Amino acid sequence: MKHPMQVLVVEDNAGDARLLHEMFSNERPGSFKVTHLLRISDALAYLAKNVVDVVLLDLGLPDGHGLDTIRRARAVAPGVPVIVLTGLDDEALAAEAMKEGAQDYLIKGQIENRALPRALRHAIERNRMQSETDLIRVHQLQFKDEFLSHVSHELRSPLNAIYQFVSILMDKLAGDVNEEQQQYLAIAMRNVKQLQAMIGDLLEVTRVQAGQLTIEPERTSMAAAVAYAVNTLEGAATAKGITLAVDIESELALACADPTRIRQILIILIDNAIKFTPAGGSVTVQCRVFETDSNMLVLRVLDTGCGIKLEMMDRVFERLFQVPDDSLAGRKGLGLGLYICKELVTRQGGQIWAGAAPGQGAVLSVTLPIFSLPNLIAPIIKRMSGSQRTVTLIIVELGSETGWLSDEARSEHTQGVRDLMQQCLHSDRDVLLPKVSSAGAAELMFIVAVSDADGAESLSSRIRTQFKASEPARAAGLTLSSSHRPLAMARRSAVDMMDDSLNSIAGALEQQINHELSLRMVANG
Repeated sequence: MKHPMQVLVVEDNAGDARLLHEMFSNERPGSFKVTHLLRISDALAYLAKNVVDVVLLDLGLPDGHGLDTIRRARAVAPGVPVIVLTGLDDEALAAEAMKEGAQDYLIKGQIENRALPRALRHAIERNRMQSETDLIRVHQLQFKDEFLSHVSHELRSPLNAIYQFVSILMDKLAGDVNEEQQQYLAIAMRNVKQLQAMIGDLLEVTRVQAGQLTIEPERTSMAAAVAYAVNTLEGAATAKGITLAVDIESELALACADPTRIRQILIILIDNAIKFTPAGGSVTVQCRVFETDSNMLVLRVLDTGCGIKLEMMDRVFERLFQVPDDSLAGRKGLGLGLYICKELVTRQGGQIWAGAAPGQGAVLSVTLPIFSLPNLIAPIIKRMSGSQRTVTLIIVELGSETGWLSDEARSEHTQGVRDLMQQCLHSDRDVLLPKVSSAGAAELMFIVAVSDADGAESLSSRIRTQFKASEPARAAGLTLSSSHRPLAMARRSAVDMMDDSLNSIAGALEQQINHELSLRMVANG
C-alpha cells in the first residue's frame, strides 16, 4: 500500500492555512498527510524527530523572517525539499530563495487547486534527482582524489631522482658542462621544481579532503615568516625583473598561528603575485594590525599585475579554478594554491579575500588572530567564583627516550599528546595554551587552570594516566612529566577581577612561562 505524502505546512496566517487544507482535501483520500505548525522553532523541532517528504514554508513567521527561515530548515533537514510560500510576487526574492536551496516559490492567492499537489510532487522529484547527482559527483571527486594521491606518491621518487642527477650535472660533480648545456640544465631544473610544487599541492589537497591537515598554532612572528618567504622567492622576482618589497608595522604583535603554515601561505601568495606581474612591476607584502578588528593581524600581498575581475574574486579560491584567459596559459598551474591558502587560513581562525590594488593590480588579504593571553584565559577567569582566587599554571614536558626521528615525527607526536591532554580538561576551568616554544630536546606545554594545588595535581594525574595508556606514545618511546605553579590572587570584587585582574593574571602567567623556558635553556646548556 502506498504511504501518504508527509507534508509539513509552516504558516501562521489562519486564512492561508485553511485554503491550503482545502486544496489537499480535494485530492484522493490518503494521498497526503498534512501537519500544520505556526512557528519555525516548532517546525525545526518537528523536522528533527519526524519523517517529512516536503515542507511548505512561509517566509514571514513570528520567530523567523525571510531567507533565514529557509537556511534554518535546510540546516536541520538538508534532504527534505522546501517550497516557499509568500505573498510577494518578487522575482529577485524568488531567485535568492532558490539559491538558498528552495525547490519552488509559490505566491499566495495565485495557487490553483490542482497546481499545489503537482508542485509538491515535482519538488520531491527534483530534490531526488539533485541528491543523486550530488552523490555521483561526490563519488567522482573521491575517486579522483584517491587517484591523484596515488599518482602523486608514485611520481615523487622518480622526480626526486631526476632532481638529484640534474643537480649533480649543474654542480659539475660529474664533469664540466659548457654554457649552452648549463642553460638546458637550468630549464630542466625549473620544470622539475614546478612539477614538485604541483605534486606537493596535490598531496596537500588530499590531506585536506581526508581531514588530515594539521594545524599547530603558537606564538608566531609574522615579520620572521615574511622574511623567510621573501628570501625564498627573491631570486624568482629578480630573474623576472620584479621589485619585491616589505612593509611591516613596527613593534607588530605576535600572531596565534602555525608558523610552518604561515610560511606556506606567504610563499603561495607571493609566488602567485610574481607569476601574474609583468617585468618591471612590483610585489609588496604588508603586515599590520587589522583596521577593523584590533584582535587580528592583516597580511596583504599587493602586485601591479593584470588584477582579478570582480566576478572572479570569490571563485579564485575554489579548488581547481583557473582564470579563463588564454594569454595566461603559460602561467597556469593546477588551480590549487589559493584553495589550499583558504583552507590553511580558515582553520586558523582567519579569513582570506581578493580585491583590487591601486593601479588595477590584485591584492590578496589574510587575517589571523593576535596571540593574546588575556583573550585566551578570559572565558575561564569570568567563571571564577567569589571564593576561588587561585590560578595555577601546569607545565607538561614531553620528551623522547630515543630522540626525535624527524621534525615531522616530533610535530605529529606532540599534536597527539596535546589532543590527549585536551580530553582531560574541564572546558569551564582549564585552558591548554597554544604552543609557546620548544625547550631543546623536550616539548613544553602549558595549561592554565582555575584551581588550587590539589585540583592541579588531580588534573596532572589524569593526564599522566591517559598518557601511560596511550599505545602510540609507548610505541614512540615518549616520556611525560608535569609540575604546577600556583598564582595566588588578591581578593577583589567581581568587577575589578574582570577590569584589571585579567591583565595582571596574564602578566603573571607570561612571566612564569618565560621563567620556565629560561630554566630549560640553562639546563640544556
